[in-house]
Amino acid sequence: MKRLPWVCAAGAAAFSFFPAPLAAHGGSYKGPPDMVPPGNGGGRPTTPAGPTGPTTPTTGQPTGPTAPAPTAPPTGGPRNPSNPRPPGAPQPHGRTGGGTEAGPDFTEWSYWWSFNSDPYLRLKESVHDGSPTTGDSDFYLGKRRGEGRDLLRPTRAQVQELLPALKRAIDSTEQRDITSAGMIAMAKIGQNHTDFRLIDVFQPRLAAHDQEIRETAALALGIAAVDGAGELQLLCDLALDSEAARRISGRAVDNRTRAFALYAIGLFASEHSELPVREKALDTLRQVLTSDDPVMRDLPVAAIHGIGMLRLSRATAAEARLQDAAIDCLDAFYRRQLGAGQQLLQAHCPTAITKLLGQDHPRLAEFKRRFAEDLAGTGAIKRSSDDIARSCALALGRLCAPDDDGKGPDASYSELLWRTHDQHRDVQTQNFALLALGQIGGAVNRERLLRRLPHAKAATERPWCALALGVFAFPQRSEDRVDLVIGDALLQEFRDAKTPALVQSLAVALGLVGHADASADLQAALTKAHVPEDNAAYLCIGLALLHDLRARPAVREAFASASRKPVLLEKSAIALGCLGDKEAATILQEKMAGEDVNLATLAALATAIGRIGDRRSLDTLSKLLADASRAPLPRAFAAVALGCIADRADLPWTSKISLDINYRAVVETLLDTQSGILDLL
Repeated sequence: MKRLPWVCAAGAAAFSFFPAPLAAHGGSYKGPPDMVPPGNGGGRPTTPAGPTGPTTPTTGQPTGPTAPAPTAPPTGGPRNPSNPRPPGAPQPHGRTGGGTEAGPDFTEWSYWWSFNSDPYLRLKESVHDGSPTTGDSDFYLGKRRGEGRDLLRPTRAQVQELLPALKRAIDSTEQRDITSAGMIAMAKIGQNHTDFRLIDVFQPRLAAHDQEIRETAALALGIAAVDGAGELQLLCDLALDSEAARRISGRAVDNRTRAFALYAIGLFASEHSELPVREKALDTLRQVLTSDDPVMRDLPVAAIHGIGMLRLSRATAAEARLQDAAIDCLDAFYRRQLGAGQQLLQAHCPTAITKLLGQDHPRLAEFKRRFAEDLAGTGAIKRSSDDIARSCALALGRLCAPDDDGKGPDASYSELLWRTHDQHRDVQTQNFALLALGQIGGAVNRERLLRRLPHAKAATERPWCALALGVFAFPQRSEDRVDLVIGDALLQEFRDAKTPALVQSLAVALGLVGHADASADLQAALTKAHVPEDNAAYLCIGLALLHDLRARPAVREAFASASRKPVLLEKSAIALGCLGDKEAATILQEKMAGEDVNLATLAALATAIGRIGDRRSLDTLSKLLADASRAPLPRAFAAVALGCIADRADLPWTSKISLDINYRAVVETLLDTQSGILDLL
């Protein structure tokens, strides 16, 4: 999916640090370009955007006539001129002349954080909630959280006014960026207007000559999840390339659109509790996954993730049977004896199965044992792909119970994860194992992580150890408890830290723990002279996680200094939103409406405005969207921000796919350098 120049976050904390092309309706994490498997059906063909919009060159350069032309990466596609990337990672260079790889280190902790940060930050809750926070007098007076809920959330009337504005923008042009951004924005709103239905906007675009518009239209049906007469049926027809879908499309349904329809089916079904909806969704997804058609590797991966999103339970006998059928389908595909290349596809099964299992399924013990065997390399089916081991480590982190004395029923799995961290041949598997130990929790893992922290390698292992401790301690905050022992250990490490990756990881970990004593240290580090942009950005996120209103001046200072630092601009604005600064969005939308905003700054502004979700930005953004005298890029960015503000959900829709994902098992429609589903906002 060719995208507008864009840097944004499927996770509010870190996505824009990645080496990413920018995109108007997307562009978050760009997966390792060297890891896209060969022979997966090829990329999306580039086709003209339509007679009323400029043609997008095949190199992926920006479409807006006034946009600057940032340097394109080796894979093609525009990149943020500031070239944000994971902190501490080297500048990506692609393949070297000697045949070795040079580029970002995808084993760094920041990649995991980017996919999983949304539930920790919960940015919109902070903005919409008028409740007290640390540093506010109301916090100490003990006023209850939630008393001022929804102060800045768009009203239903405002949303109803926004839908026609988006529709007019889409109908007025065939320019791909405005069209795609507008459809995703309408889908996030997820309700029909009194005068028109969303399906009547999306369905005609399935016949567009532009591939991006076709697949975005399919995806929008799933994000919107409007349960009308034909929405789910249309998605199923697209996924199966039925005759009905061919009549609507005017051609055979291309494989990329089919893959996006499969993801959309999962997104659609996740919004509905009715059993017939989920039965129909599973039937379609299962048909694709059990097919022997090797035409495109993306199709089974999309089907796996679609099944994993079904949110099935055991509340009734009928639901239990459907849950068992979904698990059996994934298990059958996972147990097939396949070659190394196909094992990359199977690697998506453990985490998808984990989402379905929960903690009460009768086969829970069986899957824990099987995933442990595959992680250890002792399973009945021989695997040669490290992606299987990576996924099994992640799955065990979610399935296993805490161990408080070394004698619990799942103690052996924690011990296996420790051995994996110390001995496995693959560094990514080692890191995922350490994180899984923090997710499992328990007194034994807590003590071992604390002992390991000061002795771990500062540049590589210690950031993951800090993150694991932060993830371990975070659940206690919901019970108004703070693990001061963990907090003090992390704070001492922060005071001594020198390497960028460690400084950044510790800032986030301290925020996760909620260690109030760390606020002064993070503020002092943020206000020092010549703080690297990546460091400053993560320091802002750490302060945002602490919810200490006394940090506002330091974050505001960082925000004020970030006009030419798009990564810091976005993250400091997001931090101000988390800290309840009700003026942040106003400042941002005034900047965005300016005439001389450069491309990277425009991207950061739109991202931050959308993530904050302040309804007071709607009027300015709506006027920008409707202004035909402006270039397509600013108008499309306005549509992106409007969709995020009016999003009916507190968490981005991408989180249904991205949470706990093995992001190293890459296929093009899931993640690539510019056109995967997780490259969307």
